[in-house]
Amino acid sequence: MVAAMNSGPPGVKVPESYSYIVPGTEDVSQGLGSIYRSVLCKNELMEKLSTGQETGYEVFQKGVQTAGDGDCMGRRQVTMLDGKPVAGPFVYESYNTVNQRIIKFSSGLVVLGLIPHTPGSDGTGPMRLLALYMKNRPEWIIAEQACFRYSASTVPMYDTLGADTVEMILNETELATVLCTPAEIKSLLKVKDMCPSLKNIIYVDEVPNEVKAEVEAAGLKLLSFAEVEEAGASQPVDPQPPKPDDIATFCYTSGTTGKSKGALLSHRNMVSVIASVDFSMTPYDIVIGPEDRHLSYLPLAHVFERAVIGLMFSKGAKVGFFQGETPKLPEDLATLRPTIFPSVPRLLNRFYDKIMGGVKAQGGLKAKLFNMGYAAKQQGLKDGYLTHALWDKLVFSKVSKKLGLDDCKLLITGSAPIAPHVIEFLRILLSCNVVEGYGQTEGGAGATIQTPGDYSAGNVGAPISANEIRLVSVPEMGYLVEDRIHGKNDATGNSGIPCMGRGEICFTGPNVFKGYFKMDDKTAEAIDADGWVHTGDIGIWTPKGQLKIVDRKKNIFKLAQGEYIAPEKIENVYTKCEVVAQAFVYGDSFQHQLVAIIVLDAEALPAFCRDKGLPAGSPAEMCKSEEMKKAVLAELDRLRKEAKLFTFEHAAKIYLESEPFSVENDILTPTFKLKRDIAKKVYETQIDAMYDSLGRVGKQG
Repeated sequence: MVAAMNSGPPGVKVPESYSYIVPGTEDVSQGLGSIYRSVLCKNELMEKLSTGQETGYEVFQKGVQTAGDGDCMGRRQVTMLDGKPVAGPFVYESYNTVNQRIIKFSSGLVVLGLIPHTPGSDGTGPMRLLALYMKNRPEWIIAEQACFRYSASTVPMYDTLGADTVEMILNETELATVLCTPAEIKSLLKVKDMCPSLKNIIYVDEVPNEVKAEVEAAGLKLLSFAEVEEAGASQPVDPQPPKPDDIATFCYTSGTTGKSKGALLSHRNMVSVIASVDFSMTPYDIVIGPEDRHLSYLPLAHVFERAVIGLMFSKGAKVGFFQGETPKLPEDLATLRPTIFPSVPRLLNRFYDKIMGGVKAQGGLKAKLFNMGYAAKQQGLKDGYLTHALWDKLVFSKVSKKLGLDDCKLLITGSAPIAPHVIEFLRILLSCNVVEGYGQTEGGAGATIQTPGDYSAGNVGAPISANEIRLVSVPEMGYLVEDRIHGKNDATGNSGIPCMGRGEICFTGPNVFKGYFKMDDKTAEAIDADGWVHTGDIGIWTPKGQLKIVDRKKNIFKLAQGEYIAPEKIENVYTKCEVVAQAFVYGDSFQHQLVAIIVLDAEALPAFCRDKGLPAGSPAEMCKSEEMKKAVLAELDRLRKEAKLFTFEHAAKIYLESEPFSVENDILTPTFKLKRDIAKKVYETQIDAMYDSLGRVGKQG
């Protein structure tokens, strides 16, 4: 029945290996694993688009040539109805119109002296810089392309950054001009006196008169985006396009520990990744063109979103911008109905929880049909099919349409690991290729990506065409490139899984960044003498040539008896619990046990209490309940056993929290990574209390 109802041709025939292993490159004596490349580029790495474009400026111009008067960038127009704002359909400007605005804004930046040369004291030479300090919107992209047109570089800053980080970036770069909205102007005024190089603010949207007066009193020049365009229209300036190795952008890393670092990315770095992702999709009939649509909601300050937008521009495709508010994202998705959807596990997990929770709560015939269809499509995936004639029509197309993803043909997830059951769920629900990628800012956001037609989960695919990857032994953690078994545990009887080496993931190629701005010591730590970037992530190669992330080198610590602890691994297990939204695992190196801060999921809490026979209350009330704490701890221990973690890899005590970790309370970075040092300070009292209750080793009495 299942095979008969699967529709369309089966998926791509599973190859013997998804990677090409360069012969003779393994050196076990030096702890160096074999070099792996994409099977699509065995002999050379990609540096430019297949049509020849090598810079971000050329990539957009390719879009202008392809689409011309076709739609380029759009936003939803907001009108007032009965005193409430109502967003309408997306309204677009054409590629030709956007290009004319780029020319005007670029010329305006030059004739008004807004992008003077900076000292370039780190040896890069003088550079023209413009800071982009606001949420995603068309003007962000117009400004970046305007910079590229005149060989200037951008310095993006997350709109959520604290004053200290903004001050640090402005002083380190010594730039003169910031583009922002009224919301960010207030932040700039707070640090202006400590930032002598800051002279100009370009704004979008209306600025209140009282704020204008404050800016004037601070001695800053205030210009509207339109004024800069008008100045450029009256005095057009010829382009000075960049070269491939010119710096395109500064990407300040999130900084989970210590000071943020400004990664310098060249045009070659960025374009090589765009070209590689396109090249990896085309052989499998995933072709992007002017009719394709992308919703820009992931922060443009992160290079992942800019790589996706660059890919869309190279094809003359459409980019719509979200309203800037996360709660309105479902509404924006349903309106745009993107065909290309890059996302992150944080959002995709919400989709999973909401839909599966709804099915469970609904019960009855609808739940039975959903589960029958789910089982049928699970089997279909194993047989190489994404679609099913009966169940897609009866169940899944309706659900995907509600999400606004019924037209999606490619979903790319990255930035953090995603649970295998969630990626399988998305493939079943959307009937499209859902691929997981892996990369870092230092590699232009891309290093590996799953091959379309590879319906396995729990791995991040094969190398992209812009880099080579090799593993390097980490003997102190027991990871060696000659290992052929991963996860073996005689104590639990786990025989492990076969692998083709284990170690730290390293990559090299045209996507390798130029270094950290004014931080030669950190650059030397990241890039070795042979040009390999050391990621700090631990990976294994599967026998099929797929990379699997299994650990983290940089975040390990020891407990008192010498056991190595990788907290991220444990946190990933804990957050599989339906009632756990976030987790912070901590271990004092003078103590024998771990403790953890557990943030409860408010939406999942009522169902969890009902299942456990607990009286339901508000999240804050339930956090104080000892019975709730026991129930959660029991669930975490069950998941620990399922994941075959050691007993010492489990929190002996937990503290329940109702307030989520967030960017606003400074426990998360702008890319939603946990700031362990900050979390430790915030919860110092609770951590001390948990260790005291356990009988703190060495406690003075």
